[in-house]
Amino acid sequence: MSRDLFSPSLFKPRFGRDGSAPADLVVLSARIVTCDADNPRAEALAVNDERITYVGDNRGAKEYIGPDSTVINARRRTLTPGFIDSHCHVLWIGAMLALMTTDLYECDSVDEVKSVMLDYAGKNTDLPFVMGLGWRYDYIPGALPDKELLDSFRIDRPVILWSYGGQSGWLNTVALELMAERNLTALERLVPAVDEKTGERTGLLLHFHSFNPLEFFTSDELGPDIRNRMMDSIQETLDEAVSVGVTTMDDVQIYRPFIPMIFEFKELGGLDKVRVRCAYYVGPHVLEDEDAFKEEMGWWKEMGRRSDARLVLGNSLKFYIDGVLGNYTAFMLEPYPDKPGEYGDPVWTQEEFNRVIEIIDGLGLQACTHSCGDAGIRRIVNSYEHARLVNGSRDARHRSEHCGIPRPEDVARMGRLGICVATQPAHFYAMDEAGEKLLGPERINYLMPFKSFEKEGILLSFGSDWCNSPLNPVYGLLLSATRMNFRGETDWGPGERIDLEDAIRHWTIDSAKALLMEDDIGSIEVGKYGDFVLFNQDPLKLDSWWFLLTHELELGALDDFVDMTVVGGDIVYEK
Repeated sequence: MSRDLFSPSLFKPRFGRDGSAPADLVVLSARIVTCDADNPRAEALAVNDERITYVGDNRGAKEYIGPDSTVINARRRTLTPGFIDSHCHVLWIGAMLALMTTDLYECDSVDEVKSVMLDYAGKNTDLPFVMGLGWRYDYIPGALPDKELLDSFRIDRPVILWSYGGQSGWLNTVALELMAERNLTALERLVPAVDEKTGERTGLLLHFHSFNPLEFFTSDELGPDIRNRMMDSIQETLDEAVSVGVTTMDDVQIYRPFIPMIFEFKELGGLDKVRVRCAYYVGPHVLEDEDAFKEEMGWWKEMGRRSDARLVLGNSLKFYIDGVLGNYTAFMLEPYPDKPGEYGDPVWTQEEFNRVIEIIDGLGLQACTHSCGDAGIRRIVNSYEHARLVNGSRDARHRSEHCGIPRPEDVARMGRLGICVATQPAHFYAMDEAGEKLLGPERINYLMPFKSFEKEGILLSFGSDWCNSPLNPVYGLLLSATRMNFRGETDWGPGERIDLEDAIRHWTIDSAKALLMEDDIGSIEVGKYGDFVLFNQDPLKLDSWWFLLTHELELGALDDFVDMTVVGGDIVYEK
């Protein structure tokens, strides 16, 4: 049965239902931002068998309207390609959220953290451990949490708390002892802080980004009910994504024990509304046995044979070169101003990273490397260049994830070497007063230099780093175009602002290129999948004075700008 989402009389004089090439879906009278450089604007499109068959004007679209076509009158609303989040954690962290409370983001004191965790523990007695996400250093006594403070909460199980940025972990004594007993090697990879006087682990873990509960707790301990909750949590996350116009996501940190759950989730229809690519996590221990590592990489590439239009595996890897500013683990060229002699904590030596990138580049795999500090960014650029010299030049599209404060000379090198940047504009706003002091007035102007990336011809992709930032691209678009900081001011590198249409391009076709998927998604072009978003607000006007003066800008206030999201020609969200 056909479904018309417009007043038939509006088009009846010119449009019948006898088109020569009837499509499943036709959109008319839209302001289409195609993100196709050869055809940047259109007003109509058609989709048949999931792919776009027509892009042009209303008159040409009449040939695609048949008796069973769904026809949408966009009524001059803006339509863009589906947004592609080039760096997020929707599957892995989406599942983990079923095991933790995220209310810690709202806490402003240790007492509030304690109250939330006690309440959560009491309501979730079936969990073998208690997890929370979102604590901050600024309200911890001495700014360094320890197991004794967490023990004082008097929770009868292991307590595992993730920091708001995801880089630091905070454990009570029960959790620390259990993890050391069950998998000491995995615990040590999380870099436990040690008391200089006693030599004991303090309960603070500095590289908690690679924490995998399945290395310490068995699937049997979780039980089927908790596994079902994990999959429900993933589904809620993906439903949120399409409601804000995100149709494809790059989950950049997946672990081998979790992959069976991904396939199970997919078989249950969990990916029917979206597309997801996954990057496999590689830790710094792999060079201890190169043969085993190469065998594992062969297995990962074989996973690519199980890829399809909804789930892509087997072509990208996640590395870390450093941490973040907040816990002094971002690797810096100059010491932290309040810690003389402290340059941060590189995960790999230059020689080690050269070798591991040389291996994976030789296998035709893509590297996606977390790199926040300027020294960390330089180290990965060095290694990507080394691989190119050893293996020869190819379209590798190795990436710098975040690329927080690169030096200008390294930005220029990245452009020459074809290195991609996957950054998250919402992180610009997340740089708080403490981070500002750590960087200082000069280095703060190097923070996320969007315009410099563009000028050097770097493939720049945008994403959210969910759940560290909201999935909704509107916030990131606004911030990339205004460079508004946490004070509401625009004085940090104001010359690095970019045009909103360029920002949309970075979140669509450029992100598709960063995922090696531009042949199928990222722009409104004939032959590509029919993935698009219909807005009720014009995203090209987000930085206008009219918009800024008439809209509240706090988190949550801009979440209703999408009227419809379509994936493969199917309407997967309607407001």
